[in-house]
Amino acid sequence: MMRLKKTALIIFVLLIAFLASGVLLPALNLTATLFEAESFSSFFSGYFFKCLINTILMGTGVALIACLAGFFIAFCIVSENSRAAFWMKTLFPCALFAPSVMPAIGLIYLFGYNGLIVQTSLYGAVGIFLGALVFVLPHTTMQLMLALERFDTRLIDAAKSLGADTLTCMRKILLPHCKKAFINAFLIAFVLTITDFGVPKLLGGNFPMLATEIYNLAIGTQNMPAAAFLSLWLFAPAALAFYFTSRNTDATLTSQTIKPLRAKREGIFSVFRILAWCAILYEVATIAIVIYGSFVTFWPYVPALTLDNYAFHNSTYGIRPWFNSVVLASLVAVIGTLLAFTGAVIKTRLNCIAQSLSTLYTTLATFSLCIPGTVLGLAFAITYAGVSFFSGTVGAMVLLVFNCIIHLFTVSHLTATHTLETIDSRYETVGQSLGVGVLSVLRRVTLPLAKTGFREVFCYFFASTLTTISAVVFLYTPQTMPAAVAAIQMIDSGFISEGAAMSTLIFFSALGVRLVMTKWIH
Repeated sequence: MMRLKKTALIIFVLLIAFLASGVLLPALNLTATLFEAESFSSFFSGYFFKCLINTILMGTGVALIACLAGFFIAFCIVSENSRAAFWMKTLFPCALFAPSVMPAIGLIYLFGYNGLIVQTSLYGAVGIFLGALVFVLPHTTMQLMLALERFDTRLIDAAKSLGADTLTCMRKILLPHCKKAFINAFLIAFVLTITDFGVPKLLGGNFPMLATEIYNLAIGTQNMPAAAFLSLWLFAPAALAFYFTSRNTDATLTSQTIKPLRAKREGIFSVFRILAWCAILYEVATIAIVIYGSFVTFWPYVPALTLDNYAFHNSTYGIRPWFNSVVLASLVAVIGTLLAFTGAVIKTRLNCIAQSLSTLYTTLATFSLCIPGTVLGLAFAITYAGVSFFSGTVGAMVLLVFNCIIHLFTVSHLTATHTLETIDSRYETVGQSLGVGVLSVLRRVTLPLAKTGFREVFCYFFASTLTTISAVVFLYTPQTMPAAVAAIQMIDSGFISEGAAMSTLIFFSALGVRLVMTKWIH
């Protein structure tokens, strides 16, 4: 037993060192770089200040509308037991499997200069708003669904017995119950919007955002100190949002005696259903039209369907970026899942770690969530770009794996920890009383019970790595270019159908792994 504890302690310390090298060291190097800027005064006025204001206003606007639409969808899913609710629940997460560039392409197809529905200019604030709304909508919906599933409708029954009407019950009982969920949904949508790179890159036009300006400074003009300084502006609101989200976490568990929410056929709920379907159909349409457009020879002038777009003849890299992304996502999913559950097992089940080490590990594991992908990618580029270990094709892929694991580690750590904490700790006690070792109990009892958590963490790592752009945009090489970045380059070069084809490959790869893992581990 003593040998096991020593081994676990060594592994835990190595995990802390791994997280520190991925969070603290890049942060320190990024901070040191910004002081190399010749003057800070120019960043507080003019163009860059406009970028900051644009970013905050866009994040606020998208978050407000996404929360409102997410509530309508969540309410209809939770309150109805019908085929329509089933299809709502099936369709609303579709944007989770798509890179943010995919909604941007879909909007161009639907509402661009040669749009299928309306011909207009999308480039600017309107395009960014509509594109960001698509990929944040599933996140706000899930937050509000969790709150509504924990709502006991006997409170509404009691209020109605006292003479309250439906609107009063909604305003004074249901909405206050969802207050924390609304706050969390708003902050998550806000952070996702201000840190996204794909949509502003394609649809930003003359509406500058911080994420794209940081990229332009770092890659376009090689002005790393200026890019580092702008990164602080992007990091500050994201860190504040993370702080308030953590303060509003609601750990209340669902009671098995709660009466489920069921909406009656009243006028206001009919309006909710119409608005919910409008939001879902908008989200699905922007994804579906890209899948269709990937088979169009040349949108919109040559509408004949073809598979030639999937050969990527007009791209220097061909289909290789997709293989790169699948390899990258697989490595991140396997290694990240093992690291997340190893840390969670040592922390929650072995009880051999000092409280100070446990607190340090938790702090490092959760801190990366508040670092925007663009900022983390830039910090990694400044810290590790010149390290010989990360040179060459293999080294560059290792750096991408390292970056993506750090970028996505917080959610995986929280999921793994929560999964193991819900398993009765007395299994280890019973095992010891029967003379069965701790490792045997873990292997034969605890970990099999945690298989659902393994599935969720693996799928999260895989899908998020496939679809991420901002975290890797500073780190790839021509040999390791990810598919999402390649899709942006194809569209910039005028080959929108090939960009749609690459985005479609990403979408079905992420969705396919999710379906396979769900069927395999259920």
